[in-house]
Amino acid sequence: MKRPFLLCCLLVLMPLQAAGAIVLESLRFEEVGVPFADCGRVQARGGLPFSFEQLRAQKTYCLRAGFTVARQPGQPQRLGLSILAASEIYLDGVRVGVNGVPADSAPAERQGLVDYHVTLAPGQLAAGRHELVLKLSTWHGSDRIRHQFYQLAMEDAAPGAAGTILPLMLAGALALMALLFLALLLRYQRNARWGVFSALCAAASVLLVVEAWRGVTGYAYGLHLARLLAVQLLTAVFGLLLPLYFLVAYQLRRKMLAMGGLALVMAGIASSGIPFDAMAALTFSVALLASLGINLLAWRRGRGGSGAGLAVAIGALVLWLVPGAGFFSEAGFALVVFLLLFAILGQLLRQFIRDREKAMLASRLEIQLLRKSLQPHFLMNSLSLVGELVHQSPAQAEQFIEALGSEFRMLGDYASHVTIPLVRELELCHNYLAIMGMRLQRSCVLHVRGEPGALCLPPAVLLTCLENAFSHNRYRDDLAFDFSIECGEGHATLALAMPLADGRKHQGSGTGATYILHSLREAFAGMASFHSGPRDGMWRATFRVPA
Repeated sequence: MKRPFLLCCLLVLMPLQAAGAIVLESLRFEEVGVPFADCGRVQARGGLPFSFEQLRAQKTYCLRAGFTVARQPGQPQRLGLSILAASEIYLDGVRVGVNGVPADSAPAERQGLVDYHVTLAPGQLAAGRHELVLKLSTWHGSDRIRHQFYQLAMEDAAPGAAGTILPLMLAGALALMALLFLALLLRYQRNARWGVFSALCAAASVLLVVEAWRGVTGYAYGLHLARLLAVQLLTAVFGLLLPLYFLVAYQLRRKMLAMGGLALVMAGIASSGIPFDAMAALTFSVALLASLGINLLAWRRGRGGSGAGLAVAIGALVLWLVPGAGFFSEAGFALVVFLLLFAILGQLLRQFIRDREKAMLASRLEIQLLRKSLQPHFLMNSLSLVGELVHQSPAQAEQFIEALGSEFRMLGDYASHVTIPLVRELELCHNYLAIMGMRLQRSCVLHVRGEPGALCLPPAVLLTCLENAFSHNRYRDDLAFDFSIECGEGHATLALAMPLADGRKHQGSGTGATYILHSLREAFAGMASFHSGPRDGMWRATFRVPA
């Protein structure tokens, strides 16, 4: 479904003006040597050949060209002139259009629109020879714009606004996305990806509006330079934010160095003196290439989501090159932005859903851990023992209360953590065995072989194994539990051996094993495993975790 939809967007966004248009740009114009005030009102013959490449700012021009109509059109025609000038249009000595007020001085001139259209009746274009005269003044123009002339064409009088409506619709959608992620950033969570994405959507939205401004409402030609500068600035901002988003998303290092280098490249493009449209297209191309390189680097390093990001970056670059840079807003930029930002939006929404699910799971595990540590029978037995020891051995009662308090305090501290150092988990187990030793009046010790190092585990998974051992067995003798640590390449194997004794009837629901499996999945994203069962007269629990 996505490919046909993108193809339809591409076809709709392509400029519709070329179809059926009679382009007059190839006419041979002459610059007529008459007083500027008399331009168009006298039938002047002869003059110097003129090309629109010669058009400059702060000048006046009286241009004439002849053309032949082979057959009178059957419907009104739309004569369009796109030029940075105030203009009057004369056809066969009759003034048919006025765009601003051309004059022989800047104070007297009133600026015209960049794009001007006049409708001609079929009778004005009867078969035969015709003369077209353009009276132009460019006092409010700028020589920083290399091309002052854009188009002179005639076509059927049917407006084509689809090329600007769709970019504006996309701009509105991007503005809503920017506001949504800004609200999430301010109200829900400080997430750097959301902040960069919000800025990216805002920059793209404003850029699309500025690009479509000319086609939607028009503006005086003297503002054209300001609009071109705004387009270039916004393109550079978007071009910097797009690679920055991928750098932040994949948590790559040397972000400032990469962004500084990219900013220097874009500054070099801005100062190169090439035409504005080519400058914007080149800036955008550099941003796409930089994004492609970042995604490729992240993919080679195995960063999560980099495969999809690489595919999107490749697709965007290919799509940008297919229509070419000639139609920056209508076909190229708008469509590539649609692909890029909405694909990124899909990734962010999926990540948001996964984060919410992980947060809910973490909350459930935290509650489950706290409920496990507050088992009624454990508390009742512990409090009964305290009552006995207070009368029999106050010192031992005090020791037992301290151990019990330490156990609950550590569980409370660790409950909100996804993982804790293995050293802390072993402290929790030693403290628990001290409590159980005082309760059973037996020696309960844990022998550890191997170095914990920097290994981590979800909180209380080893403790859960020990609790299950006491729940399922009636221990009458001193107890020794063995715990071994073996580190391999990229992983560690942790084995806990627990004595088996007379079994007792167990009414549990398997919450201990469920807690262990869910905690490992949450902490290591499926890269850890857990197995337990009897072997060699012991109950063995084996963990395999990333090292």
